[in-house]
Amino acid sequence: MIDVTTVFLLFSGIVFMGYMLNALFYRIKILITLPLLIIGLLLGPILHIVYAQGNSFIVSIASYVSAIAIAFILFDVGINIKISDMEFKDTSKFIFSLGIVTGLIIALALWLAFRWNLAFALIAGFAVSGPSSAIVPTLTRLSKANNKLKTALLFEGIATDLLQLIVPLLMMGFISTQHLNLDVIPVSLFDFIVMSSVIGIVSAIFWTFMLKSFKEQSEEYSWMLTITLVLATYGVAQALGFNGAIAVFVFGLSFVNIPRLSKRTERYAYGLQPIFSHIQSYQKEITFFISTFLFVYVGLLFTPNISFSGLLITVIVAALISAIILVLRWVFVPMLKNFFTNSETNRSEVVLAKFDVARGLSPIIIAILVASTPSLGAPAGFLDVIVAIVFITNIIETGGMFRYAQIASKELPLKQTKQKQ
Repeated sequence: MIDVTTVFLLFSGIVFMGYMLNALFYRIKILITLPLLIIGLLLGPILHIVYAQGNSFIVSIASYVSAIAIAFILFDVGINIKISDMEFKDTSKFIFSLGIVTGLIIALALWLAFRWNLAFALIAGFAVSGPSSAIVPTLTRLSKANNKLKTALLFEGIATDLLQLIVPLLMMGFISTQHLNLDVIPVSLFDFIVMSSVIGIVSAIFWTFMLKSFKEQSEEYSWMLTITLVLATYGVAQALGFNGAIAVFVFGLSFVNIPRLSKRTERYAYGLQPIFSHIQSYQKEITFFISTFLFVYVGLLFTPNISFSGLLITVIVAALISAIILVLRWVFVPMLKNFFTNSETNRSEVVLAKFDVARGLSPIIIAILVASTPSLGAPAGFLDVIVAIVFITNIIETGGMFRYAQIASKELPLKQTKQKQ
């Protein structure tokens, strides 16, 4: 057991490290996620300061930690998006074309490399088919891209969770029953998207009414009361068999955009703008705090238990798959051309979009779920491959952020000169 003093020192040290990495990003050019993942790796499987293997407490609470983190992070994403900046048609075409092609090609690569059962190859392929919804907010917050592009990338992080969760869960059901019921796919999509969104919208309308009706009593504690309802919305959606993550995201999106929809809704939310601003400001700090510990926690869960030769093969395959992810993204990014600022002084935006490849929470959740379910009979090295892909894609994105920062720093003086002219 770790003593209380050590816990306090680790706790404060991790928070301070996260703050310094954020504050010094434009000097050290390193995305916050990679150092925090490495810290988790050092604390867990390398130095064994924190025991996070087998049936340990750290592993047992993985589903709870991920649920809380998703609720807080996606609510933050939702309340910082302007619906007027979203172009669903063009964004969705890019997201799902890239996600489906990436999932299928990676599944094929894994099948050829390891000769896994095709269902397991599809589970792994689609689990890593899109960028992390937990990492993208950090990426966009640290960038100076235009709001339309930021919104598109944030929306991509949320939307690809559908592919990263639905397809693997369907495949797991197929493995368990040896019967893939295609009839349930439309129902699952309807539940995941439409019904989850309805719960989020209803919660937003209800909470706007409550805040307005009891404005004087709730203003001082508006964030705490709101985040309580966020957690309740997530729980209700999950309990009803829908998707809590989407419900929370839509709640946040609807909540702050109600005044912007029409004159009627503007009157409905009249006088609440100071409360919205307070919630957005406070939520930003809380999201930073939770994200910092989330990435360290993911690092703790990385527990490769294979031989050196097996590990080497795993790393090589993961590196090749990560390269495939990067190449495919470069091929599809031109579909976002309408989201880039139409100027020669904004090449950094293209670089930002091309290197948004870091995988994170969803693949880890799927990998842990598959590896911890004996009845599925997961192939050897299943968890390790996904873990390696997460690490390598984060390394690639960190390198991309180096490049982005270099180009952005050169573009800034040019923009200022043109503005003066």
